[in-house]
Amino acid sequence: MLKVENLSANLNGKVLLEDINIQVESSKLNIILGPNGAGKSTFLKSLAKIIDSKGKIYLDNKDISNSSIELVSKKAAYMGQFNEGTNLSVIDVLELSRRKYSGIFLNKRDHEIIEQNIKEFGLKPFLHRDIDSLSGGERQKIFLAASLIQKPRVLLLDEPISHLDPKNQIEILQIIKEKTVKNDLIVFVVLHDLQNALHYGDNIMMIKNSRLLHFKESSFIDEQMINDLYGVDCELFWQNGHPFTFFRHTHSKHPKGTHTHKGES
Repeated sequence: MLKVENLSANLNGKVLLEDINIQVESSKLNIILGPNGAGKSTFLKSLAKIIDSKGKIYLDNKDISNSSIELVSKKAAYMGQFNEGTNLSVIDVLELSRRKYSGIFLNKRDHEIIEQNIKEFGLKPFLHRDIDSLSGGERQKIFLAASLIQKPRVLLLDEPISHLDPKNQIEILQIIKEKTVKNDLIVFVVLHDLQNALHYGDNIMMIKNSRLLHFKESSFIDEQMINDLYGVDCELFWQNGHPFTFFRHTHSKHPKGTHTHKGES
C-alpha cells in the first residue's frame, strides 16, 4: 500500500503540485492523466525523491518522506520521458540498473535476475547492440526491463509509450499490466492516450493545475470528468469492454463536406 498525504512541490516560488492525497493498493495499475504542465511528472518525481517536496509518503505503512534518494531508489524505480540512447550496450544498461540496487559487484542472484528479465522480455538478440541503434519500441522495452531488474516495490513510468506505433504501445502496456499483477507492484503510469488509459488502467488519477481533480476506478470515469480535465467536450462510450472517446469539434473543410460532431451547433 502507498499513501500520500498533502504532497506539495514548489520551484522558484511556482507551485508545481499542491495538496495531493491518495491511497493505492498493490497489483493495481494507476494511470495519471492531465493537460501539459499539470503536475503529472512532478508527482512521479516527488515519489521517487528526484525533486524536493513537502507532505507525507507512506510505503507499506512506513514513512519514507524524509528518506534519502539512495534509499528510496531501492524501493521505487523511475523511468522518465524521452529516454535517449547512450554509447552503452543493452547488457551494460541492464547490469547498471541492477548495480543501482546491489552495488558495484553483482552476485549470482543479481545475474539470475538479469537473465530472467532478458528471457521474459526477449532481449537476447539485442544484448550486445548499442542502445542508440535500437528503435523507439525496442529502447522502451529495454528501459522497462532495466526498471524491473531493480526489483522495485513501486514502479513510476512517465509516458512510456510516447512516440511508439500502436503495436508497440499495446505490447508495452500489456507488459506493464502483466508485471503489475505478477510482481504485486504499486504502479503509476503517465499517459496522454485516453482510450489506452481507460482500457488498461485499474484506477485513473486526474491532475489539473497542480491539484488532484479525480481519483477513481476507470469504470467510474465519465464524460463530465474528462470535460473538466481537458476543457474540451468529450463523448465517451464502451463497446465490448473497450472505451471509445471523441472530442467534439467542427470541420470547416473536409473531403466529405462540412460537418459538426454531436453536441455542437
